Amino acid sequence: MNLKERLLLFSLLMGIVLVPINSTMISVALSPLADSLHVPLSAITWLVTVYLLVMASVQPLSGKMNDLWGRKRIFLSGVALFLVASFGCMIGHSLIAIIIFRALQAMGGAAMTPAASALIRVNWPEHRLDRTLSIMSLVLGLGAALGPILGAALLNLGSWRWLFAVNIPFAVMSFMVGYFVIPESRGKAAVVDWLGALFLLGSLLGGVLFVMKKIPFMWASALLWIVWMALFFRRQQTTQYPLIQLKLFRNIGFTVANLSIFLSNFTMYATLLITPIVLENRFQVSLRSVGMYLFIFSLSMSILSGAGARLSLRMGPIGAIGTSFAAAVLSSLFFWVCLSMMKIDSIPLWVILFILGGAASGAGIVSMQTLSLKSVDKTDSGSASGVYSTFRYMGSILASVVIASYYEHTAVVFLGMAGMSLIGLMMVFASAKKIYSV
Repeated sequence: MNLKERLLLFSLLMGIVLVPINSTMISVALSPLADSLHVPLSAITWLVTVYLLVMASVQPLSGKMNDLWGRKRIFLSGVALFLVASFGCMIGHSLIAIIIFRALQAMGGAAMTPAASALIRVNWPEHRLDRTLSIMSLVLGLGAALGPILGAALLNLGSWRWLFAVNIPFAVMSFMVGYFVIPESRGKAAVVDWLGALFLLGSLLGGVLFVMKKIPFMWASALLWIVWMALFFRRQQTTQYPLIQLKLFRNIGFTVANLSIFLSNFTMYATLLITPIVLENRFQVSLRSVGMYLFIFSLSMSILSGAGARLSLRMGPIGAIGTSFAAAVLSSLFFWVCLSMMKIDSIPLWVILFILGGAASGAGIVSMQTLSLKSVDKTDSGSASGVYSTFRYMGSILASVVIASYYEHTAVVFLGMAGMSLIGLMMVFASAKKIYSV
């Protein structure tokens, strides 16, 4: 990798690493934030849900925008927006204000992520693509790993506001280097489907509100939600430039890759959100120790993610993804038995649990992303990246909603994680022959 490629990758990674850091860092701060803002824990989870909801809704829109208006321009705009929104969160004095700035943070992250993946896709040759994506996955995993322990350390400084101030130097470095070294590139000419984005946001928001029981389940409201989702799919089928190209899902590899990251991210994010609550409330574990356990989980995930390219070459993408789901089934069941059913208070056992859980989550990530990108033409890489990121965050949204509704019933959460991983395992092996025959 030459100097220009190194600087290009540095700029991209310094920007997109903010997304996982801000996703996992807040997991250790939910209780302190609720106490500081004088709101219940169920209300503070909206800081997680709105972040994920906006990320999922804007990702495919961003994919189109960077194909149309330039990947460099969209990436740098996303970095700048994330910087401004982080400052807004830092100075916010009410839950509503912080939720608004968290939404803006998510918009910035949603702009950066597909643009970064597409820039890697078009600036690195095919034979080095897996390795570069592996580096990207490793850094993102390290960001997720550092999030909880960094959050715990910043909270010990005396204020949750440090959680958002830490973003500023990362964003400044990413923008300054990227401005000079990122080459501009575009994809297919297209029109941004703003109406489709509105339908997608409404569909996701309606589902979240129903599951969280913020809207009473009545036939009229349920019918409205179903009609809204139907309008979204109808829009994607009839418009010339859809937000999500449904035809991409005719490729079995692309479909499996996106469903796999949805199921995998549900289990990963549910682990990050439920285990701090269990350890703090049931075992009276200190905030610093909780951050350390989540660091172990995320570090294990990043190491396996970083080795994902080698694992994919040895086992094939389907073998790597299937192994990841099989390990996730086991780890979820172990979490259920040890933390929920038997309530075992053992530090060595907990360390093993978090290592296994992280390894299970990380083992298939590179294979999922590579399978998704290689299933489409290079000119569709921006749109494909947006769809992939949307499915990833849809899994996280579902996890945050389940935690908000069932955080007092941990057995439901852990068994739900095992069930989702089992579905993924069965799906992957049922489709293996079709994928390899393409």
